[in-house]
Amino acid sequence: MPVTAKAKRRHYRILAWLRWVIALSALFLSIRVFTSSLLQWQGLRADYMRVQFSGALVRGGPLAAAVLGWLAIAVLFGRWYCGFICPLGTAQEAVRKVSALAARGKLKKFLTPKFISPWRQRYIILILAALGLKAFEPMAIFGHGVRGFFAFAAEGLAAAAPLVLRGAAVFTAVLLFAAARGRRFCDWCPVGIVFGLCSRAAPFGIRLNRDACVTCGNCEKACPMNCVDAKHGRLDRDRCVICLICAKSCVVGALDYGLVSTVDVGRRTFLRKTGNLAAYAAGLAYLSGHPLRRLGRSFLINRLSTGSEPAFIDRVLPPGARNIGRFAGHCISCLACAAACPVGIIQASERYLPYLDYTYGYCQYNCVECGNVCPAGAIHSLPREEKQRTRIALSEFTRPNCVVITRAQSCGACAEVCPTRALRMAPLGDDSPLTVPKFDAEYCIGCGGCLNVCPAEPKAFVMRGVSPQPATPGMRPTLPEESAETPPLPSADGGFPF
Repeated sequence: MPVTAKAKRRHYRILAWLRWVIALSALFLSIRVFTSSLLQWQGLRADYMRVQFSGALVRGGPLAAAVLGWLAIAVLFGRWYCGFICPLGTAQEAVRKVSALAARGKLKKFLTPKFISPWRQRYIILILAALGLKAFEPMAIFGHGVRGFFAFAAEGLAAAAPLVLRGAAVFTAVLLFAAARGRRFCDWCPVGIVFGLCSRAAPFGIRLNRDACVTCGNCEKACPMNCVDAKHGRLDRDRCVICLICAKSCVVGALDYGLVSTVDVGRRTFLRKTGNLAAYAAGLAYLSGHPLRRLGRSFLINRLSTGSEPAFIDRVLPPGARNIGRFAGHCISCLACAAACPVGIIQASERYLPYLDYTYGYCQYNCVECGNVCPAGAIHSLPREEKQRTRIALSEFTRPNCVVITRAQSCGACAEVCPTRALRMAPLGDDSPLTVPKFDAEYCIGCGGCLNVCPAEPKAFVMRGVSPQPATPGMRPTLPEESAETPPLPSADGGFPF
């Protein structure tokens, strides 16, 4: 008994709703990743970020499990990643749904999507992405935008950092464009373009029955990707994200998902249908772009050392970054590490490269969250014991600035907070009862605790980033005479005695 159009439409309405629930769940999880540092769900957060395609590609190359898995799904079944997992795509689709309500009035004509054939020029984006250009990185745009919105809501326009607001402005522009024309950014997303190239020959996908189609245009108006041309009976399979909205909108059941009929095509038809060989060459360059990324990384390092941001070379990189060259080449600038940092000391540079700013606190001795959440492996996930021996910076102690010297006042806060005992209190001398910090650079890991608690103005400590990040011996052994040199304990109110 053949399935009626009404039954088919009801079937795809349920499937489209389930797809939307999954996509919204992934969107909510992504928002939590970029706005919360709660440790209760750190395992789920880390696993979710590791299955993101662009991060997995940079971290493990084209043979990474997540990369091969998503590519295999695209080759067989279409762009499921874009329709189910990508938070930026879901955010665009959500905005489009909201704008559709307003489109019933005066904005209807403006908001009606138009069919746009794929642009061959967009494959240039794959080459640029392979060279390390991060302007089209979807996770970076989403992360900057979400963090910017929350910063604006919490701090206001005047207090929010300009860099954060700039990221929010780009994200807002993408959403505004989506309100008018659907998921248009997906046509310029390197991840989407690669999946589009893979899904062109997928045996499963959305099927359009031209004989049953009555060219009513419902599918064309409903499609968030604008990939349906009802008038001419065309469907851009490489841009379809399997949202199933077209199938649930079709009143005659001319659209469904299933096995696509294979057609014997000649050489010219194949070349015309697949764009051109340059498109696939660009896709291969993006997937195996490690040599190209090294060229882009060398250019970036040269700009960092001689261009508008020379101070970045001296900035402190997160623990596990290893060295500035590797870090700059792998980082996709999503700032998930900044959101995961429980004390909020990971900030973004002018080029959206994360670094540690000790103005807000210091690197916690037992924390490894930034490495766990990094999707691209730019921050290596270190075991806690290894992280506690990794030097990310080297402290420079300026004795004349210490309050023991300038105020003749007892302190010892730096020695008390130092987790590796690189600082200890030694007699000041000249029969003085005071003790002054003595610094052993061999054991310093550069956590910044001494700088953060130092009450002196100017500070008695300065942190200098190191690249590469070497291993230290660990915690300094306690000397026998240190029992008499123990720094004073905090006062009764919990503060240091200064």
